[in-house]
Parts: sequence; C-alpha cells; structure tokens
Amino acid sequence: MPYSLVLSESEVASVASIGQDFTIRFSAASLRKAPGGTHERALVGFGRGVVLELRAVRVIEESQPTFGRLAAGRLQVAGQWLSEVLLPFEAATQVQLELTFANRATLVVACTGVSVGFERQANFTESLAC
Repeated sequence: MPYSLVLSESEVASVASIGQDFTIRFSAASLRKAPGGTHERALVGFGRGVVLELRAVRVIEESQPTFGRLAAGRLQVAGQWLSEVLLPFEAATQVQLELTFANRATLVVACTGVSVGFERQANFTESLAC
C-alpha cells in the first residue's frame, strides 16, 4: 500500500550538509497510508527511517535548532506547493523546501533536486490518538 509523507507533524532527528547537499532524517515521519480497498479509509500514523535528500542546496533562511517536531512544512516542485508527497518520491527540477519547527526555528532552501523515501524497509505504526 502506498504511503505519503505529511511534512507537518513529522519529527526531524537531524539536518546534515555534505558539500552542497542536505540530508534530513526523520525520527518519526507523519505518514498517511492509502486505503487498501474501496470501503477502507486512509490511516494516519508514523514511520521511522524516512530520509529526505536535497541536491545542490542554496540556503535562503535558517535559524537554529533545526530538529524536533515540525509545525508546518511544504515543498514546491515545478511551481506546485505540496504539503504531502508519496513515498518514494524523486524530482530532478527546481525545488524549494520550507520547514517551520515547533521551537520556532525555520529552514528554507532552494535546490535542484529532491528524493524522499524509507532508508530500509517501509514501516508504519497507526496513530491511536482520538
């Protein structure tokens, strides 16, 4: 079943830069699991081991610390703003990522490509919140 990453409410473990590339690791990625059948509903939950990689990054705005729960997040790909992306996802075009953390830190970058997916095996734990 397909999963999609919901940027808001995800939790960032780290943002690391290697040269001009950034790797964002999620300690708990907010996920939506597509329904398996016509009478099922989408499930909301979390997954571990989700990584977002950005290529040839240009930092527009950054304030520290860039880890913890996200209050908001969106990704602009080919002029379209997305708050949720299917996993795995890859685009080799102009991209802008905007993250606002619950601690009020921000990260806004432009880059030439993005990929996001599970590092290893896909995993999902349904949220039991009422």
